[in-house]
Amino acid sequence: MVKFLHTADWHLGLKYKQLGDKAQHARDIRLKTAQKILTTARDNDVDFILIAGDLLDSNQVDRKLVGEVSQLFQQVSPIPVYLLPGNHDPLTRDSLYHDPVWESVDNLTIFQENKPVVTGNCTLYPCPVIQKQSREDPTEWINTPEESNQLNIGVAHGNLQVGFIEEANFPIPPDRTQISGLDYLALGEWHSLFQHHDREGINRTVYPGTPETTKFGEDDSGKIVLVEIKSANDTPLITPLDVGNLSWLKLEKKINTLADARYLESELESIPEPENQVIYLQLSGVTDQETISYLSQLEDHYHDYFLKLQVSRDELYLKPNLLELKALIPEGAVVNQTFEALTALMKTQPEIQDHADISSLRTQEIFNQLRDQDLVEGLSPEILNRAFLLMYQMIKEASP
Repeated sequence: MVKFLHTADWHLGLKYKQLGDKAQHARDIRLKTAQKILTTARDNDVDFILIAGDLLDSNQVDRKLVGEVSQLFQQVSPIPVYLLPGNHDPLTRDSLYHDPVWESVDNLTIFQENKPVVTGNCTLYPCPVIQKQSREDPTEWINTPEESNQLNIGVAHGNLQVGFIEEANFPIPPDRTQISGLDYLALGEWHSLFQHHDREGINRTVYPGTPETTKFGEDDSGKIVLVEIKSANDTPLITPLDVGNLSWLKLEKKINTLADARYLESELESIPEPENQVIYLQLSGVTDQETISYLSQLEDHYHDYFLKLQVSRDELYLKPNLLELKALIPEGAVVNQTFEALTALMKTQPEIQDHADISSLRTQEIFNQLRDQDLVEGLSPEILNRAFLLMYQMIKEASP
């Protein structure tokens, strides 16, 4: 019987350029999460801890951070900590794993070669990364004894070849556990939790994901896994545990009135733990200048409320000023007919029909002509406003 904690991709020292002046706060949170992981390991009375690569975001992080991490590892002594260099912190000449500070951590083993390591009733088969890129399978060397009472556990950092990535960096065959006789393959590199079923339908190959989400799209991150294996060839019991604090949230909101904008604010203020929230807010709709001005202040207003709020207004359109546009239209049948057709089409859209200054009779006449030409299907306020904006821009550019 063995019980261990499997984690990877801590990326301590991550620059977080997208967070601007909040980057250091986010780095501090990652370090606190590292402390939480080690505390979780101790609370669960694990036999050892496996870190499957990318503990550090690079070999250029502040050396002070290396000292802080080494102290964290010492705090869980005598629990053994096994650390694998990954592609972000490879065991190259400039590797921070050559720093003598690690030598003072008596419960830490940094894997430096493809060589079995025995710990209790387990044999670990580590695959340390010694360069940033390779098309070679790092696990190819693993060959366990055919008859053994030991539990065999592989530790690697790379990309499982299950169809997600072409020309992958450090490719790993999906049936490595069966090829090499492993009871478990602890992987790092992917930032979301992923468990791979072998040919027997058993999960023996696992990515725990990054314990602290690094960007949008890492939907099943913020976890570690607790692994229990009773005996050789037995099915591992895998328990994902939530440890992350940061939340990366994408929101899409349609805004047409100032009331919509104010309701959006109430929704934002109902989000729990705002200091740990990174939010990308995509706004769309057709509205007036007052509402657009109101929304343009959101990022500054919530700068100290959320860890980060980024607002995109690319799909938010200003209601067309038809009187101004009409006054600019030069003489000419084509331009006037186009303007009249757009105005008539606005009558078909409840959200903007009040802005269409054209008689109902003329509207119906034009509408019937356009419908006969299949030009009405798929129209929306956004499309019509975009057409007006383009027309307005062209007329403005042509005006003296």
